[in-house]
Amino acid sequence: MNKIVVSTDCICDLPLKLIEKYSIPTMYYYVTVDKFRFRDIKEIDSTSVLEYLEDDKRATSNSASEEEYKTFFKENTKEGNTLIHITTSKQISDGYKNAFEASKNLDNVFVVDSCKISGAMGILVVIAADLAKKGATVEIILKELEKVREKIECTFILRSADCLTYNSRLDNRISDLLNTLSLHPVMSVKNRKLIFEKFIAGNEKQYIRSYVRDVLYHPSDIDDSMLIINTVGFSYEMQQFIVSETKKYVDFKHIYVEKASATISCNCGAGTFGLLFKRR
Repeated sequence: MNKIVVSTDCICDLPLKLIEKYSIPTMYYYVTVDKFRFRDIKEIDSTSVLEYLEDDKRATSNSASEEEYKTFFKENTKEGNTLIHITTSKQISDGYKNAFEASKNLDNVFVVDSCKISGAMGILVVIAADLAKKGATVEIILKELEKVREKIECTFILRSADCLTYNSRLDNRISDLLNTLSLHPVMSVKNRKLIFEKFIAGNEKQYIRSYVRDVLYHPSDIDDSMLIINTVGFSYEMQQFIVSETKKYVDFKHIYVEKASATISCNCGAGTFGLLFKRR
């Protein structure tokens, strides 16, 4: 019997328990530090990346190549499976382009642009995998993904703007000013692009409280089935502080706190976190 398998890239930032529950194959990204190249998750994680950044080393990331995607797709369809592969937004990474090109001559591989990054992409992966597990057809799954992807909230707040400067997203002078004034950038993904939303002032607990309040202040249009909290460089105590703040506004049925991948971490730096969920 033909089986539908949902796969994704390692920067989906899903907890291992969900990856295992739905048997989701994941394609690696690469992180390069001082000319040394590592496979994300397998050879490097966010903790290691932050240590490199603290030593004033530069870290960059890139997706797997077209040839690597071809190998990945063939490996996961060799038993006659149909594969739905969900990538990060094509305006943010080459992952979609390389995966799509790799799939061109494969009738049983469908590549989907999530239009999101990190755990927001992960939520779409879970939705698709759950539908596949329940016996939905490829057509039904693709149609549902197209319908819900714009309902996925995808925002993050950064402690520092330094990584945005390293990756040429922000002028160095503006970054220095933001850090001096303790202003923390809020980023979001809209129309497939990563954009600035606003700045929030304050120390760590203050910007956490303000960001959580701003994102969850109108709970009536929030689907409370699942919240993913992706963090970079936070202690367990601070992660639990974030969770406690979210509960002031929405009683999510499932809350997953997960460290972001090395790829995400090297592009945003320590003290970054995001609240990822679906709106009604």
